[in-house]
Amino acid sequence: MKILVTGASGLIGTQLCKHLLSKGHTLHILTTRTPWQVENEQTQIFRWAPKNNDIDDKALEGVEAVINLAGAKINQRWTTKSKAAILKSRTESTRLLFEIIQKTQNKVHIINASAIGIYRSNLNKQYTETDKVFSDAFDGVVVRQWEEEAKQFEKLSCLTTILRIGLVLSNVGGVFIPLSTPTRWGLGTWFGNGQQWQSWIHIDDLVGVIDYCLQHQLVGCVNATAPNPVRQRNLVRVIAKVAGAPQFLPGLPKVVLSFFLGEMHKLLFDSIYAKPQKLLKSSYQYKYSDITSCVTDLIH
Repeated sequence: MKILVTGASGLIGTQLCKHLLSKGHTLHILTTRTPWQVENEQTQIFRWAPKNNDIDDKALEGVEAVINLAGAKINQRWTTKSKAAILKSRTESTRLLFEIIQKTQNKVHIINASAIGIYRSNLNKQYTETDKVFSDAFDGVVVRQWEEEAKQFEKLSCLTTILRIGLVLSNVGGVFIPLSTPTRWGLGTWFGNGQQWQSWIHIDDLVGVIDYCLQHQLVGCVNATAPNPVRQRNLVRVIAKVAGAPQFLPGLPKVVLSFFLGEMHKLLFDSIYAKPQKLLKSSYQYKYSDITSCVTDLIH
């Protein structure tokens, strides 16, 4: 299969492209980076500039699926400028893809990234893909607008999958490294009382879920999370236990993190229990369904 990928240089995109190439797929990579050279014949690089509504039409030639992971990182201080970049990098890139697919009339399968941040923080609620209790906070608004752009592909009779991705755990990037490093030294701690739910997924399973959606044409909104979310306090304790390190520090107060991180600190305190109902009803087999097996793999 010939697959177009955006956001290929990010944590998810890097691992996904390696996996797709190992399965024999041919990749078209859309990038704003110049120059970017590849050393394999299965990959072609194409340029685009969503800010300028500019894209190389040849990127869509022969493509059967599009995996859109493009977007500025959200774990940065939320200034007025960065907020605009976070939102526009997602909506403008998705809109540009829609316009070029509409122009070329390719009936592709579009898999568009999203996030569980669309759900409202709640210590007691378990969300499935059918829930409509959405967050009014900045990150929730971003995800809602992003999904609205992605749903436009349905008008083109394209198979459309929207992946509401949880906390991605990986030992090559993302949140696990800054979380586990101090914990290994006995300095691990949680945020607030640590009772907030963390809906996580191992990077290998996230790649597996994307591949599964491609193969089985799983469409609509999909909670891309492991089936067993964990409270933040327990996540830190599991890391300490697997690493053989003590855990004695109390939680970090919200006021401290608010001072250092600004509005973005809410990401550390949000409680979202996102149940992957669609994946559980399908035949997808998780490699890491519980947090202990996930952490053990990442540490050892």
